[in-house]
Amino acid sequence: MQWRLCAPLIKSGMTILDGTFPVVYIQFALSERGYAMTILYEQFLGSEPGICVELVDNSKSPYRVRTLDGFEFHVSAEDFRRFYRERSSPVPDAWRPFVTDQTKGLVDANKMAKVMEALQPFEKVFRNFSRARYFVRDFITLTQHGDGIKDDSLKNLMEKYSGSYICLDDLKHELDRLKTLDRGIRTLLTDESCLNSATVIGQIGKPFIRPTDEGTETQHAVNAASEKPQVTQPILSRGNMKNVDMKVEGDLLTITIDLSRDFGPSKSGKTIIIASTEGNKSVPGKEHKIGLNVYKYTEDKGQCGNSKSFKNTELQVTESILTIIINLSKEFGPSKSGKTIIVASTEGNQLIYGRNERIGLNVYRRLD
Repeated sequence: MQWRLCAPLIKSGMTILDGTFPVVYIQFALSERGYAMTILYEQFLGSEPGICVELVDNSKSPYRVRTLDGFEFHVSAEDFRRFYRERSSPVPDAWRPFVTDQTKGLVDANKMAKVMEALQPFEKVFRNFSRARYFVRDFITLTQHGDGIKDDSLKNLMEKYSGSYICLDDLKHELDRLKTLDRGIRTLLTDESCLNSATVIGQIGKPFIRPTDEGTETQHAVNAASEKPQVTQPILSRGNMKNVDMKVEGDLLTITIDLSRDFGPSKSGKTIIIASTEGNKSVPGKEHKIGLNVYKYTEDKGQCGNSKSFKNTELQVTESILTIIINLSKEFGPSKSGKTIIVASTEGNQLIYGRNERIGLNVYRRLD
């Protein structure tokens, strides 16, 4: 292995040796006994992954760490275990399908969120995550050099993964959007290793056997026998919540709220509480967590909602009863913190369709 000596970092008294491949970092600290080797750690997951640090003090949480240029800061013990790894060590198996930089083994949460956002409308049309993923990859591959695709060829491609006819008008806007995506996101969408995992497919969509051009079939998903068993009887829960009834049937979570009820003003006095889980609560019979609040302003602002759906969150209003339907099998990649996987969200507080009440909802599951 060939080595080259980089300029020493004078402030921290460090010298770095950098090999061409693999990259190995060795820090030597001068002490009374001479030089001692210190292990360096790398933040592999986050909105800006790649920072390299020395673990200075891990005697208690939060840990004290130091960057290569001598800047010190604190990281909780839990975050350090989740987001950091020894430099040049493999990516944890749980995060391998979400890697956005295969060379460095890094997971950029912001990029992965854009990948999942691009796939979402196609998953709705094909009703299967892996079908949508394969279709998007093939479409981008066919159009990546600026070449157009004829309607007949596009219809054939859509029928290849849907098994039936799909109206092109339903996807025209989304297909045009794929062509304008950032080059890095398009590259991830065509990368066979991105989201190509039995674990991911098993969580997000049902198994799908991808047809090849020769007509043979290749299994690209977890076997049906290894899927999680479906819940046959509904599981109900009210728990210690205000005006929130939850029912789980299989992977469908149905939430019912009576909008005619209220629990008086909030602490600020600016809003009236309609319903609340009062913190993040467990979804009955599932590993998921949910946080939900419904309220209205004490002074009517004269606004009404105009959307019935948000990220995997379908709203139905019948008289004063609000029904929310969420498919728990859908997932949208890691949150910005990297601690959870997003399942459903109103993405902030939103007006309820045709009403002046507002709703804020998030459903997620923690990573193991």
